[in-house]
Amino acid sequence: MSTLYGQIGHFLVLLSFVSAILASLSFFFASKSEQNKQEQKSWYQIGSASFSLHGISIIAIFSTLFLMIINHQFQYYYVWQHSSKDLPWRYLLSCFWEGQEGSFLLWAFWHVVLGAIIMMKKKDYSSPVLMTISIVQIFLTSMLLGLYFGTYKIGSSPFILMKDAMPETPIFSINPNYVPEDGSGLNPLLQNYWMTIHPPTLFLGFASTVVPFAFAIASLWKKKYKEWILPALPWTLFSGMILGVGILMGGAWAYEALSFGGFWAWDPVENASLVPWLTLIAGLHTLVIYKSTGQSLRATFIFFILTFFLILYSTFLTRSGILGDSSVHSFTDLGMSGQLIIYMAALTIPSILLFLLRWKKVPTPQKEEATFSREFWMFIGSIVLCISALQITFSTSIPVINKIFGTELAPPIDAIAHYNKWQLPLAMIVAFLTATIQFFKYKKTSIDYFLKQIALSGAMSMILTAIIVWSQQLYSAPHIAFTFSAVYAILGNFDFIIRSLSGKIKMAGGSISHIGFGLMLLGILISNAKQEVISTNQMGISYGEGFDAQSNRENVLLSKNVPTKIKDYEATYLSDSTVGENTYFKVLYKKFDADGKLEETFTLHPNVQINERMGDVANPDTRHYWARDIYTHITAMKAKSNTNEEESFKIHKINVGDTIGLDGAYAVLKGLDVNPQNLYDAQEGDIAIGAVIYIQTIDSNYTIEPIYFIRENHEYVIPTENESLGIKMKFVKVHPEDNSISLEIAQKDITPAYIIMKAIVFPYINLLWIGVVIMTIGFLISIYRRVKT
Repeated sequence: MSTLYGQIGHFLVLLSFVSAILASLSFFFASKSEQNKQEQKSWYQIGSASFSLHGISIIAIFSTLFLMIINHQFQYYYVWQHSSKDLPWRYLLSCFWEGQEGSFLLWAFWHVVLGAIIMMKKKDYSSPVLMTISIVQIFLTSMLLGLYFGTYKIGSSPFILMKDAMPETPIFSINPNYVPEDGSGLNPLLQNYWMTIHPPTLFLGFASTVVPFAFAIASLWKKKYKEWILPALPWTLFSGMILGVGILMGGAWAYEALSFGGFWAWDPVENASLVPWLTLIAGLHTLVIYKSTGQSLRATFIFFILTFFLILYSTFLTRSGILGDSSVHSFTDLGMSGQLIIYMAALTIPSILLFLLRWKKVPTPQKEEATFSREFWMFIGSIVLCISALQITFSTSIPVINKIFGTELAPPIDAIAHYNKWQLPLAMIVAFLTATIQFFKYKKTSIDYFLKQIALSGAMSMILTAIIVWSQQLYSAPHIAFTFSAVYAILGNFDFIIRSLSGKIKMAGGSISHIGFGLMLLGILISNAKQEVISTNQMGISYGEGFDAQSNRENVLLSKNVPTKIKDYEATYLSDSTVGENTYFKVLYKKFDADGKLEETFTLHPNVQINERMGDVANPDTRHYWARDIYTHITAMKAKSNTNEEESFKIHKINVGDTIGLDGAYAVLKGLDVNPQNLYDAQEGDIAIGAVIYIQTIDSNYTIEPIYFIRENHEYVIPTENESLGIKMKFVKVHPEDNSISLEIAQKDITPAYIIMKAIVFPYINLLWIGVVIMTIGFLISIYRRVKT
């Protein structure tokens, strides 16, 4: 059993931890030595060398762990727990970040990349910013140490051996060098291509929030309140873009891989990633306000510090185990809850104290913002985003509140309805403001000018809203208001680009992002409000346990090769195939016009993965159109009949007149036929007996006769079967002592293969995904402009 990987890995973790400490101290002294340029340069060089060494060690840890996974080094607990030999190459990356240790390492890796970019620029702000990043790296790498001080554990190492992680397992007492043949495998929910790109993107988003936070801390520490604005702005835009994209990639994964039928379920961990994005976007807008007017600097500091705290808090929620089973995303507790709390406190409390210490010195204009000014309403929009974040945080934190205060607050029973009740009105306000605010001028705007500017887009929005409401039958007042706000966000920003910016795309990054946001909201509204379950249970079949009344109504039974009507389609379960643990189902959809002529045909392949750890995991398949999606997933299934007869034979000892229960029938031994020679190829001297078996079903009866005979002192049996019932019998023994016989009976499951399937039509959901792309393009344009200026 090789331990070389582990020895190298442990050394590299210690090296990264120590080098992060040295880098943070060096950058601290470089920041303190501004009056002595030579000394500052020396400390900065030491800090750069230390951070470079830290980065090299993090990359080496990353490489070592990945080599362990692809080489199936199952002597290591992390490799055994998260991977297996049958995984395709593309999913081995997912094994890396499935566990806590791998995700912490991924987070630290992105900090190294971001820190390296800042270090290469060698600007005046580099030392204090890199000091903060290095301090964060100390805490992150401590999560990988796996050291014990008495009973207290610091971190959890991905390089621990199986025998050390599971010392009480009996096999290691017998053979300490035992190495499992295979690993326990990757969580089936992560066996999706989105999970090879979603976690790295999301963690880059998490990691990137440290940069605006570090700029804010550097500004407060060095009392340089204006100099940080220009360099921090593109980083803040980048962070907002990449974190938003990472979150929405998670929505795309949920839509394609999970079976709840949607892209957002207000899962606690989804919420924990969304909340810091909301406060970051609020901080981005107040930063723009300060750059243009000198207002809202204090609010900007608050939002950036709050954003980083919420990133740490989401880490605690995800990894402390406090959420229990309330989230499909959360990790199990590795005994690091206390360390995570220390991590939060050590980085947040000093930041808050520093901010309070500098409160009076933070520049604040004496004159308040005018009510009819762009900065005033941008600030209001930021407050609305903050309120949204606070509501989500409170509801998500109910398990934490109960744990701390001993209360018994109940989490919302219907999470989607609960959060939508609060969040949709707030989103509507934000959407309305994104279009309205840009028609205000900074400092002050006349009412006549403002009304003249919004008149065209406002009128066009009303007309388009009426068309959408009529065509989609969205007649409720909330739906009408939400539709108008989304449409106005699109048309208002488009109008601003054309008339106010004269079509200058380089200047229109913010407006383009707002258009994308409006499209997203419109897609969310229509696809949710008008989604239609087309797989209705028209026959009223009860599917048994596991199906509540609603599920029973919204799932249809498809027997193999039997066309079944579902709404405008005819669906047929054609076949299935098994690859490893995955069973893929071929479902043919046909659509006919009013005259019965075939109009369209397509095939979907939803699959079910049978997993011993998690049970059946369904992966949907979707037919994509421009104006709708047809989403299909398997709720229950019986793919193939059992053909392994030898393993299913059971022995029954019975007397004449006894009854044996079978699946869908019962059998009775009517008597013994002592002259069954005409039923087989008898030879002279045979001693033969036939067991006359009467079989009764609900609507039919049958008689079969298995034979037992002795020839030349050897026992033989001639089995018989009833194919329509899948029954096969062998007469294997006579017991003269009590006039009984022994029968071996096998009954195949002859129930036709079937699936129970749910199909949903999501109209105009592509507006959501198009909106995501457009919003991202807007961010990229803004980043490009800010970097160039």
